[in-house]
Amino acid sequence: MVIIKDIKQRLRALDTRDVSLIVVFSALMAITTTYAIPLPFGGLAHFGNTVMWTASILFGGLIGGLAGGIGGLIVDLLLAPVWAPFTPFAKLASGLACGFVSREIKSINNVNIVKIVLAVIAGAVVNLLAYAPVYSLLLGQGAMVTWLIRFFTPGPGLITYIVTPIITLAVMRAYPRVMTYRSSIKERTRLKSNS
Repeated sequence: MVIIKDIKQRLRALDTRDVSLIVVFSALMAITTTYAIPLPFGGLAHFGNTVMWTASILFGGLIGGLAGGIGGLIVDLLLAPVWAPFTPFAKLASGLACGFVSREIKSINNVNIVKIVLAVIAGAVVNLLAYAPVYSLLLGQGAMVTWLIRFFTPGPGLITYIVTPIITLAVMRAYPRVMTYRSSIKERTRLKSNS
């Protein structure tokens, strides 16, 4: 229940900066998901999750999750409408999990690098589990089992898990002020909840 309370407070504190980030990352998510590799058992392998998880780590799980859900929804509506009812919820959950694990990162050090890697793994596991029943519903049990096994096999998914921390750390090194964004969110949320 604490997480739901935090999400409600965070939604009340959304401002134009947050909306701008959601729009930009939604567009990036849509572009990187559009150029996807079809999987033989259904679904797609893409780098959209890299965009979503990077946004979740840098700007918070709500921003990353909403951007992932909106960007993924746009692609689904254009290319595979049958997935559209499920994607926003799966991506929101994945982004929130990633953002939750990576909170309080204010510098680049070994502990925070491990947190970033764990955040990506958390986002990936939630994404995997959120889509598993969808695969079963839309494509059958065999596709669901193959989807779950895919998490542990080399391929585009594994590359995504490696690329996301690298990109995130590169952004943090190039733009150190990005690490102060999440603390500004905390302050804005606190101010909104007091008013």
